[in-house]
Amino acid sequence: MESPSSPSSADPEQTCQNCRTPLVGEYCHRCGQRQVPVLRVRHLVRRFLESALDLEDLERGVGQTFLQAAKNPGRVARRYVEGERKQFVNPIGYFLLTATMTFLVFLIFRDTWVQGQAQVYESLWRSMGTDPSQVFRAGSPLRAAFGWTSAQALAGSMFDWFQQLQTYVGLLTCVIASLLLRWAVPDWTFAEIFVFELYVTAQATLFLGLLSPLCFWGAPAFIGALPILLQTGLHAHGGSSFFGPGWKTVLLPVLAYGASIAVLLFGSTIVSIGLAAALA
Repeated sequence: MESPSSPSSADPEQTCQNCRTPLVGEYCHRCGQRQVPVLRVRHLVRRFLESALDLEDLERGVGQTFLQAAKNPGRVARRYVEGERKQFVNPIGYFLLTATMTFLVFLIFRDTWVQGQAQVYESLWRSMGTDPSQVFRAGSPLRAAFGWTSAQALAGSMFDWFQQLQTYVGLLTCVIASLLLRWAVPDWTFAEIFVFELYVTAQATLFLGLLSPLCFWGAPAFIGALPILLQTGLHAHGGSSFFGPGWKTVLLPVLAYGASIAVLLFGSTIVSIGLAAALA
């Protein structure tokens, strides 16, 4: 199956790609959107900075972006790439907005999650025939190396570590997955695929924030698998809307996301080994 052509690979029309008004000059006199025949990363960054400084512009697009991305983030990304940009929050801004919202939700439910996860750890140790009180005894590896004195301390450290890294990890997976997809579907530019990855990852992050309270109360151990399930499902769901119909457009985004996680895990392992060797 031939890969679908990128929207910006065609000759730009002399009409506004957002409202279809005939253009006279670089900016549309009706909606104010700038004509960008070929989407580039520098345009995404500049548009993000402009939106961040224009609160009215941000407010106009938040509700529409939330609603449409909840249905299908891949379709929102496709519309953005094709030129309908005025009515949506910039993908970088949407990514940071959803990451902030989810961060606040996790912060509110921190104590609930830590307590539940600590109980999961203790139940796991008991099933292995280990007394939880002995895991953190004086001189134990976990206590000596990390200073953890209880299952609650371990769960709290894991929570804080995840909170600090989640935004950076999400952004890195977007970049790596975009590079991999750019190689798999060369008709699309990196910037266009990056838009897709940002919207999908942002929506998965938002759903994580909405669903995580249920996990905090009912199944705290499931919270680790929830982001992967959301990302996989939304990449498959949004891929066909963004790249076009076909089994490859469903499978390739999922594989690229999985590969990006593997690359990050491999890279972090190499860095950890290197640091350990340097400090030895």
